[in-house]
Amino acid sequence: MPISQAIGAPIPNNTDHAVSVTLPTWEATVGYEEGQDWVVNKMHSGYPRFFVHSKVKELSRLLELNYAKDNEKSMIFPTYEVAKRCREFIKSKTLLPNCSIRILQLSTAPPKTDEEKSFKVETQIAVVFFPGSEFSLAKAYWQHTGEGVSSRLGEYVLNELGEKLEATASKERKMTKQNSNRSSSGRNSRSSISSLQNNQEYSTFIEERFGRNLDLRFAKEAKSILRHRIATTHSAELSDDDVYLCSSGMTAIFTAHHLLLNTMESKDLKSVCFGFPYVDTLNILKKWGAGVHFYGFGDDDSLDDLEKRLEGGERILSLFCECPSNPLLKTPDLIRIKKLGDKYNFVVVVDDTVGNMTNLNVLPYTDIVTSSLTKVFSGDSNVMGGSLVLNPKSNFYAKFKEYLDENFEDLLWAQDAIYLERNSRDFEARSKKINHNAIEVLKFFEKSPLLEQVYYPSTMSSKNHYDALKKADGGYGGLMSIVFKDQADAVCFFNNVKLSKGPSLGTNFTLICPYSILAHYQELDEIEQWGVDRNLVRLSIGLEPTQELLETLKEALDSSVEQHNV
Repeated sequence: MPISQAIGAPIPNNTDHAVSVTLPTWEATVGYEEGQDWVVNKMHSGYPRFFVHSKVKELSRLLELNYAKDNEKSMIFPTYEVAKRCREFIKSKTLLPNCSIRILQLSTAPPKTDEEKSFKVETQIAVVFFPGSEFSLAKAYWQHTGEGVSSRLGEYVLNELGEKLEATASKERKMTKQNSNRSSSGRNSRSSISSLQNNQEYSTFIEERFGRNLDLRFAKEAKSILRHRIATTHSAELSDDDVYLCSSGMTAIFTAHHLLLNTMESKDLKSVCFGFPYVDTLNILKKWGAGVHFYGFGDDDSLDDLEKRLEGGERILSLFCECPSNPLLKTPDLIRIKKLGDKYNFVVVVDDTVGNMTNLNVLPYTDIVTSSLTKVFSGDSNVMGGSLVLNPKSNFYAKFKEYLDENFEDLLWAQDAIYLERNSRDFEARSKKINHNAIEVLKFFEKSPLLEQVYYPSTMSSKNHYDALKKADGGYGGLMSIVFKDQADAVCFFNNVKLSKGPSLGTNFTLICPYSILAHYQELDEIEQWGVDRNLVRLSIGLEPTQELLETLKEALDSSVEQHNV
């Protein structure tokens, strides 16, 4: 795969719905986090929960031209229930007195013929209009929950409604005799609609040319296959009906927490975040419900402390953890945690994305398993998705099952489901290849005198906890973090390595980022108290020929050695 080093280029290259984005140097990553124009102005793509896709932005712009009141902005969601949650979140956080927030629902036309059913489906969106000053709150909801419209859904609705919205907006502009600048904007809008149609025709051509034409009639079947694939990968005894598909991995985590807040008598109790997690898991537990106890080390001593608190009479709603954690690759003692959960009546929710369901069997030691299907399960870095799985042997199963069967909304857009199904057909084979490559990369890094530490599940003191969960034919996954003895070496290595550089993980190609800078730039001092070095570099190992990958890494490490000799 050609590797772009252009700031803001999608990863993979020339991918309309890419999940990752190129930040090719350490300096560019810092510039992005600081909002520097030389980086931000080139960001035409981004991770979907942080960066609103251009098609979704265009749809928002047209909706605002047609329906917004003075100074209102908009955020688009797939259903009215999600839009209501966003409205409730903004109202709970805003400092504005009498903050007016409106919701508009729109539908696309249903197919009229059997032929149209292959490319047309009736769908709805819910648009939240709010004062422009509160955009950051709406964007926070979008980011934390992952419940915003997917880029493909936004594109579909724009294709269906864009011309009508543009025509209505143009007519309104003429009637109100708005200034020439806005008229010019209107001309640009018509051009963008025309461009959009041309792009759509090109995309359709590519799909048909390579035998991957999307037939929307198969969306329901694709979702059924996905649920079965996930169920059987977890356990031969798991029912497909206990698998719930979500629009992203973070949506699965948010759905799990929302489930607890609506079913548990102890919903007014705090939850526990066990281990240093991905940032938005902690945000969800902080911003919804009674709050969170944060055990950032996630080790056996932390678990001793939690057990003492529970023995002393303190109660908790739930314990959320990653298995293993991102980016430190620590594995919690799930067996002991589940025993504590059963004894003290709290819910255990485990995100197994990093270890992934082909390597680990976490289900017996959890009540709920969440996974990001965006990562290794898909691999192609061109679609978002997630899953929530109920453990049928959980003490809470009947309660959770009843609630979800009555209230769960399937937010996974039809086209995204079709892509996920196709991408994941060779999921297990790809996972094994990634496991193999990662072990070889680990051996290579362990020989380097430049490195202070290599984080990988098999090198951690928690390896015994990982091995207790590892399937007989499983491995240790593809995620690895390294810390250099000298920051200058870390910067030199990252800037010179000829690999894709950007956010996300689990891609079929090796993906690398200065993780602490990218995910925690505003809190570098704080994360170091939890053992996360500010100069940590994270690698998600891919499917490249092993020797080729090792040579690429060696070349970059050699550049760091050479700088010492200059």
